[in-house]
Amino acid sequence: MKKSVFWVVYSLLLVAVAIGGLEFLASFWTPSWPARDLRPIEASVASVAGMRALAGRPDLVPSYNSWGLRDRERTFDRPTNVHFRAVLVGDSFLEGPFVPEPLGNFVEKDWASRGIRDSEAINLGISATGPIQYYYRIKKIALKLQPDVILELFYSGNDFVSDAFSSWSIPPIVAERPQPSLLGSVAPDLDWLVVNRLGLSEFGRGNKPIPKEFDILNDVMKKPREQRAGLLADYFHKNYFSDKNVETLREILGRGGDAFWAPFEHEGGDPEFLQGWLLSTIIGWEAGTWSVPHDSAEADRMVDPAQIDATLSWLVGADKLAAANGIKFLIAVAPMASVDPRYTEFWKPWPRFYAWNLEREADRRRLLSELRKRGLQPIDLAQDLDDVSGTYRLTDGHWNTLGTAIVAKRMAAELVKVREQLVAGRRVMAR
Repeated sequence: MKKSVFWVVYSLLLVAVAIGGLEFLASFWTPSWPARDLRPIEASVASVAGMRALAGRPDLVPSYNSWGLRDRERTFDRPTNVHFRAVLVGDSFLEGPFVPEPLGNFVEKDWASRGIRDSEAINLGISATGPIQYYYRIKKIALKLQPDVILELFYSGNDFVSDAFSSWSIPPIVAERPQPSLLGSVAPDLDWLVVNRLGLSEFGRGNKPIPKEFDILNDVMKKPREQRAGLLADYFHKNYFSDKNVETLREILGRGGDAFWAPFEHEGGDPEFLQGWLLSTIIGWEAGTWSVPHDSAEADRMVDPAQIDATLSWLVGADKLAAANGIKFLIAVAPMASVDPRYTEFWKPWPRFYAWNLEREADRRRLLSELRKRGLQPIDLAQDLDDVSGTYRLTDGHWNTLGTAIVAKRMAAELVKVREQLVAGRRVMAR
């Protein structure tokens, strides 16, 4: 019995010492807090600036602050001249790929045009994250900023989840921060490093690590139009779809003809870029055999109530978390790019791929209905974007400069309403 106890205690001590040593070593390779709890992949301006496809467009090379955010420098303590503080939480739609400025900058500029210069819109937008990360980003980071309001931006395209929120669930051994995990509770630097190096984050799982892929694909756009489909087919056959016939890939990628290639040849404004994840998704859907909706009515019938409920649980959880800390919570729901007539016309040759828009728009409508039933009163951004042509990027479906400006104007107005309510409340308290 004594030997058993000895070996158990000895083993635990050995594990503790090992983890402690690895945590110390990991601290030399991990970013400092809060960047460690915000990004699973370090933000690198040099890697973006080194892309040949962005040569001559320094305005599209993002800058990041010391927290790894596409924002100006911020402090946890509120500056004395700031009387209203909003925190924006979301994904790449906040971070703003391939637009000169992120959405938060547009919001602050809108406020400045109204004469409001004592307010902050802090951008906690991190690409390739969703409602689960949003919840813990609010809990671990946003609340420490002591904001007056938290605005969560929900994107219908990839923010629906299947795992429901539960305050009693056992955390996994390792998890993308700031999500809780067993390892992260005792060795946060080691947890970050394991997730980063093994590609366990949503970003790591969603992007095949092919060196220089962005430049390789966009170099194809410099070739004669008649060669492009064949070159891309060969590339994706070699790197993604070795089990599919090259002619099949060429047919799929060449369907759009000149209408597909033209947007990549325009200089200035909001340029379009080919990305590996996009083309591999198109091929996967167009070569797939599973059922897809052909219209909105069919998409409505295919909505999965369990997924809606699971997603809703994280949004309601975030609302309760903010309320428990005396903070106003807003949720803005972004529609699919299919609300943009130009985008819809562009993707007509790929009906199975386009069907994803039908599916997610049906999910968005159901989610909005359920949010209203629970009294959350979501900001429906489709009201601002519907049928406005040229607001989304044709390739990756993110907002371009025009779309970002339209959304920022709506968000700025909604946040001003909260600001005015707080000002009015303070006046009453002062009497």
